[in-house]
Amino acid sequence: MTFFYDFGEMLIPFKFRVKLRSYVKKTGKGRLHYELYAVLFLLSLIISFAVLFFFLMPKFGVLGFFLFPLIFIGLLIATSVFIWMYYEILMFKRKEKIEEVLPDFLENVSVNLRAGMTFYKALWNSVEPEYDVLAKEIEIVSKKVMTGEDTEQALKEFADKYDSNLLKESIDLIIVGLRSGGEISDLIDRVVDNVKEASFLKKELIANVMSYVIFISLISLIIAPSLFALSYNLMLIMKDLGAKLASSGGGGGGDVLSGIGSFGAGFIKDSDFINFSRWCIIIISISSSVIIADLREGSIKGSVKYVFFFIGISMVVYFITLKIFTAIFGGMVS
Repeated sequence: MTFFYDFGEMLIPFKFRVKLRSYVKKTGKGRLHYELYAVLFLLSLIISFAVLFFFLMPKFGVLGFFLFPLIFIGLLIATSVFIWMYYEILMFKRKEKIEEVLPDFLENVSVNLRAGMTFYKALWNSVEPEYDVLAKEIEIVSKKVMTGEDTEQALKEFADKYDSNLLKESIDLIIVGLRSGGEISDLIDRVVDNVKEASFLKKELIANVMSYVIFISLISLIIAPSLFALSYNLMLIMKDLGAKLASSGGGGGGDVLSGIGSFGAGFIKDSDFINFSRWCIIIISISSSVIIADLREGSIKGSVKYVFFFIGISMVVYFITLKIFTAIFGGMVS
């Protein structure tokens, strides 16, 4: 594992390594997994060589060597995008967990402040295990303050780690209260009220767009696969009809019938249409997942938990309806 760690570290330039380390901290990971980057790099290289010797060379000969760098770079880009998406999903989930428990945490802070604690002690004593991600972040803030870092700076660094307007605005208001030296507990109570109101409005918005979510889900899961299955059978009927007309046609309409006959003779292959349908269903499922995630959660990053479900269900519906329609319309095709 030491070899892979050192090799992965060598692959990433130092300047980019510093930025990547700061980025990965936002996901809750303690360190960079250089060994993972090394393994993915070597896998991309092995797959590229396999494509070269088993596909490119037999088909294109020496020209296959010129395509090899494109295949390798494409795989590296694909793996990089995959890692980036994985990190973004982790950060999105952490942000959701923080926003979910933020009102309860701030209420505890307010209660502790009213009990006579300092702001630092109120933060520390408000940490509870059920706060999960937020508890760990507050522990980090507390440790920074204990080591001499400014409280405002520690809170600001915590808020900047997450792409959450709700968290940033709440922390900014608390910092303003600390600077003014006023009754911080009253300010926190107002922040709690604002956070709860924002959460309530978000739930109301989700409820209002539920009809759109249901409509998009029906299109992606049932309507689109069924229409593609029906179109496939209609294509078979048209091809069969065109072939019959071409074989029996003549006279002035010969050109028209000949054209229809060429369509029936195999202008569109059955396998090509099915492959085209599959890719269209996958694209529709991905697009629907992104739209639904944006409507329900306010971010397309949440689409990952929908996309595989949508693709799986829509493909199952497609093959079932394809069998049903083929059984119904099969008697029309000789």
